[in-house]
Amino acid sequence: MNAQVNTDATESLYEKKPARRNFTSRNQQPRLTPEQAARQGRVVTSALRFFPTSVAAMSFLNSDQPDLGRPLDIAIHSDAGLASVEAALASLSASLR
Repeated sequence: MNAQVNTDATESLYEKKPARRNFTSRNQQPRLTPEQAARQGRVVTSALRFFPTSVAAMSFLNSDQPDLGRPLDIAIHSDAGLASVEAALASLSASLR
């Protein structure tokens, strides 16, 4: 049994080039400045100290709060925003005691 290989079909498999993939950036948002990143780190650290779990801390920071808005955005925006979020955490702490 001599099996003959169809050379035309075999060659065409190897001659085909793979489709070119164009990669795009996943991050479409502007990057944080060093000051904004520092404020973000500070507010996350404060929230992690206050809440018993990281899930609860992230939930607080990423959800709209009455009379505050979204705490993470507020804190990143300015030093005054960071102070208002830290004050909100302190008032939550005082109300739970």
